[in-house]
Amino acid sequence: MTLGIEHRSEYGELPTVDAIPVVADGWHNAFAALTAWNGRYWLAYRRGSGHTARDGVIVVSVSSDLLAWEEVALFQTGADDRDAQWVVFNGRLWLYFNSLRDGLFTIYASQTEDGRTWSEPERIYRDGFILWKPIERDGLLYAGAHRPGTDAERGAELVCSSDGLVWSRISTLRAGRGESETTLSFSPNGDLTAFLRDQRQIGGAILESRPPHTQWSERSAGVHLSGHAAYTIEGVTYVFSRAFACDPPIESDAPRSALPAEVDQGTIVYTYEEGVLVPYCLLGPLHENHDASYATAIVRAGRMWAIFHRARHRYEGTFRYEDAADLLLAEVPLKK
Repeated sequence: MTLGIEHRSEYGELPTVDAIPVVADGWHNAFAALTAWNGRYWLAYRRGSGHTARDGVIVVSVSSDLLAWEEVALFQTGADDRDAQWVVFNGRLWLYFNSLRDGLFTIYASQTEDGRTWSEPERIYRDGFILWKPIERDGLLYAGAHRPGTDAERGAELVCSSDGLVWSRISTLRAGRGESETTLSFSPNGDLTAFLRDQRQIGGAILESRPPHTQWSERSAGVHLSGHAAYTIEGVTYVFSRAFACDPPIESDAPRSALPAEVDQGTIVYTYEEGVLVPYCLLGPLHENHDASYATAIVRAGRMWAIFHRARHRYEGTFRYEDAADLLLAEVPLKK
């Protein structure tokens, strides 16, 4: 795969990484999770008839080379199952996903010791919340959990588990101001950074805390955050998010309503350097791109590989009930 250049005024001459499809079957395939476990690569994603359709199921596939995938499991609760999350914990592969039924979210967890037999999905934490990007640290699992609703009803919490099933709240990261997806990143000394999506405005927020993580400071991320993930590799933290191609650019503190009715969008990678998110590269072009993002990545043989989705229709201010999206694979060069 090669690097090209995509010219956009708000990103300058930012390198663009080519991508190839890995799932393209006419369904809306999106919101993926990718991990390495037991010598193979594991992909979980939502398959449905559209971004906002209510018929989503969770597909689990396995691969030895990231190119050829075999579907090995299907999770279907009868609700709209979405937002798959992987974590390797206590030697087992854990799958978390969020299910929407009658306007209320429920979090489910399943686990496997061999990749063939999976435990019956169990409801965890509190109904009405979405679990986002669990990570392991010193024998414990940590995650952001956010509560959807109106801007005033929303909130994001830091939650923790010692066994993968029983989760408890450590602290409230932020509440009542449009909180959404919240991705965590630990520093080597145990300090914690939370990258938070703000539904009220274009830009997200960065929250920081020292152990025991009961108090948080906040500042603007300066860029849009949504469907985002964070990975630290060889001392460099990479943050994947969605990018909007607007000319002229829209300030990060502008309200969401400032987005044009038609806007190109894509998946962007930032490096997090001295508290600042610095544009690093794009995954596929922004020009005439469609609903895209929710990237997930692994390291293989010293290289980072990411899977993200792209829809086939132009984004026109709303996500369609019925549409198609493909999952794409890109090699992201590590920073020298």
